[in-house]
Amino acid sequence: MRLVSGPLPRFRGTVTVAVGMLMLLLPLAACRTSGGVAPPTGDAWTLPARWSAHPEAAVPAVPAAALPPVRHGLESPPPPPPGGLRIATYNVLNLFDPFDDPDLGGQWDDLPLATDERRCRNLAAMIRRIDADVLALQEVESLECLHWFRDTFLADMGYDHVASVDVGYHRGVECSVLSRIPITGVQVWPNQSLEGVDRSGPGFTPRPADAAAPVTYQRSPMRVDLRHPDGYELTLFVLHHKSGRDFGWMREMEALGTIAKLEAIMTAEPDRNLLVLGDFNAAPWDRSLRLYLEAGLVDPLAHRAMPLDREDPTGRPFKTHDSGRVIDYVLLSPAAWGEYVRRSAHVVGKPYDPEYDWRNDPQPAWFASDHHPVVVDLRPVEGP
Repeated sequence: MRLVSGPLPRFRGTVTVAVGMLMLLLPLAACRTSGGVAPPTGDAWTLPARWSAHPEAAVPAVPAAALPPVRHGLESPPPPPPGGLRIATYNVLNLFDPFDDPDLGGQWDDLPLATDERRCRNLAAMIRRIDADVLALQEVESLECLHWFRDTFLADMGYDHVASVDVGYHRGVECSVLSRIPITGVQVWPNQSLEGVDRSGPGFTPRPADAAAPVTYQRSPMRVDLRHPDGYELTLFVLHHKSGRDFGWMREMEALGTIAKLEAIMTAEPDRNLLVLGDFNAAPWDRSLRLYLEAGLVDPLAHRAMPLDREDPTGRPFKTHDSGRVIDYVLLSPAAWGEYVRRSAHVVGKPYDPEYDWRNDPQPAWFASDHHPVVVDLRPVEGP
């Protein structure tokens, strides 16, 4: 298990936060091969040729007039409340560092997947717009990659506490956390069998007869415990459920396996503040998502289930993927719901060109990820 914790964080107010869509493409600190975590040396660790010695010149900002408008999410997200604790989730779509890992090769060699400079800057700009105190990420290559990205692009954001753990996925990407408050524990279950979950009753997706057994998590949930310097404690379950139209049955098994862990915690510690967040790969009306709600978790954006038409303008602020789907969530336990700041939940918008085919076209200059961040605010004080 890999966990890094550091000194007490720099709290909001010491970080300059840029807003507006232009910030998505403004140059940030120059990419470099040194910082808080230097890359290993040796012939096996090489920097791709496309990473220039002066990336600020090689990757100019896109003029504001050239940016496409926001399609989904809010163009102007609300600022965090004074004294609040902002929690967010963001699938960053295969964030790989530009250093070759000699232990990886063949089909899943990491170096060809290295994220280019411009997209790193766009991701960092979006993270600055979110300005979360605790940010859950999906699809990060490794703890080393997370350190490199933080130290290169987010060095002034106060993310002194980080976690990234192998969740058992063959492609190598992990669940991760950037935090301004100390992390006190991390746990994953990468090889746990899900064969014992109970899928009896109506509404479950039939399991294919040829499905291999035993079924385990495609990507294990990651439990992260945090403690605010003022004593407020919370626990995150960062999720990245199995993707694919034909795998509803497996997402249901993964959800039931995770819910068993959540219910054990809520039974033993009913006052523990639990947040279940990440990429669920499920719509609000899908069985795998509704299992969490039936278990007592609260979706502060539950009204997203109403606009079913992808082109319905009343639903656009709530979509979380370029495909027009709602698949990313932050769910709260009853205890955490008591500290939820009313109406704070939102989806952060980003530029999007309707002519862009997210499945087939090369990524445009403004592109950061195919997902949108989901944000909630809490009052870090126990009680309603």
